[in-house]
Amino acid sequence: VNYRIIATLRNFQHGEKMKLNSKLNLVGIAWPVSLLKFKSEVNHMRACEVMEVLTRDPDVVANITMIVQRSEDILVDQQKEGDVYRLSVQKG
Repeated sequence: VNYRIIATLRNFQHGEKMKLNSKLNLVGIAWPVSLLKFKSEVNHMRACEVMEVLTRDPDVVANITMIVQRSEDILVDQQKEGDVYRLSVQKG
């Protein structure tokens, strides 16, 4: 059981909006450059900060998800709006 995820989700159970600290627009940026930009931005974040990531590439979504799962960071939210994927990542 990942208790960090449970604690984070409890904060948003009652309709609270997540505060985004930054946004990374990767729409139109080819793999692997998009993943390098993602890792660079995450490395500059402070603990508990949340970054929204935008991309149209489902492979980038899969790779970001894998990177987050292997780290101490948390994928707080993932949505698809039209052809754009919107991911929210919290620094662990």
